[in-house]
Amino acid sequence: MANMEPTDLVAKEADERQQRERCFRDLVMVWKRERGPYSSSAQLAEHPAYQQIIGMGANVVPLVLAELERVPDHWFRALHALTGADPVPPACRGNIRAMADAWLCWAREQGYEW
Repeated sequence: MANMEPTDLVAKEADERQQRERCFRDLVMVWKRERGPYSSSAQLAEHPAYQQIIGMGANVVPLVLAELERVPDHWFRALHALTGADPVPPACRGNIRAMADAWLCWAREQGYEW
């Protein structure tokens, strides 16, 4: 296989990023459409689309953070699975907005950009 030029590598990375973003958006739509009215984050996290998002690996963390910032929702189990962190103080548990804020603050402190 021939060596790729730097511009080819950049183009390939951009294409992979776009594919990842498209896949993520599609999975989010499926998850939100099919998940039902569960209030249990454990039940929400068991959905196959949610599990596929986790399976996409650490590269998807900025996409999850952007979605969390856009529309606070039950992304906390995915973020924990992807990062190993749990920055939500016990007093905030159950408060989606406060939990989202804790994760977004933590992510900024860790240098994540989205």
